[in-house]
Amino acid sequence: MIIACLQVRLNSKRLPNKAIIELNNKPLFMHVIDRINCAKKIEKLVVCTSANKQDLPIIDICKKNNIEYFAGDEDNVMKRYIDAVSKYSPDHILRVTGENACVSFEFMDQAINEHIKRNSKYTTTDDLPRGMRSEVIDFVFLRELHEKLVNPKMSEYMTWYLDRPEKWKVVKIRMPENLKRKNYRVTVDTEMDLKVVKKVYDSLYKGIPIKSDEIIEFLDINQDVVMLNNDIKHRLHDDFRNKVDIRTFEEMEEA
Repeated sequence: MIIACLQVRLNSKRLPNKAIIELNNKPLFMHVIDRINCAKKIEKLVVCTSANKQDLPIIDICKKNNIEYFAGDEDNVMKRYIDAVSKYSPDHILRVTGENACVSFEFMDQAINEHIKRNSKYTTTDDLPRGMRSEVIDFVFLRELHEKLVNPKMSEYMTWYLDRPEKWKVVKIRMPENLKRKNYRVTVDTEMDLKVVKKVYDSLYKGIPIKSDEIIEFLDINQDVVMLNNDIKHRLHDDFRNKVDIRTFEEMEEA
């Protein structure tokens, strides 16, 4: 069984309440759900939010739209994912975050296929624009890793904990040339990011999820849109190394 876990919270400092900002008459994270639902390999979707009362608007929207949700640990995101889906005993989970209204549903199916075929622990791509990528994670591996981590409380930066090819099997899928735009940015973390995504939606959205190649083609043609958020610095683990310890206890003993 493969379950999509959509990570959604309202604690963003750079763009408050970004997940529920209206985008073409719909909360932003609901567009993410629409896109996940286009993937053929996903058997269930769970919105993973926190038990903090600040996130109650997310729960209200989920209830209103009959969407399964789980309100769990506020800081330990990895535990929140595990607690949200353990009762289903999934084989793998697909991780998507609630600010990515342009996430590629086509890539989801491709990633799941490659993940299973290559017996990967963690599968993603570096080729798609930021905001179009998703991650596939072996569930047993995730649960076991969580128990071994020195500091799982910082696992909101889950990618840094998982993307460690020197430690376990990681698959990075290479995309065709027409989709290789890793320097484009269609995630929503800032006001300028939101302007970019609004321009995409205003131009292309017709009530159904926009195809990934159409989004990229639009950006290729409209480089002025690309430049709106081109100077935003991406967060890297090296910048947070003193704050985010991704090591396991085993690694500490070896040090």
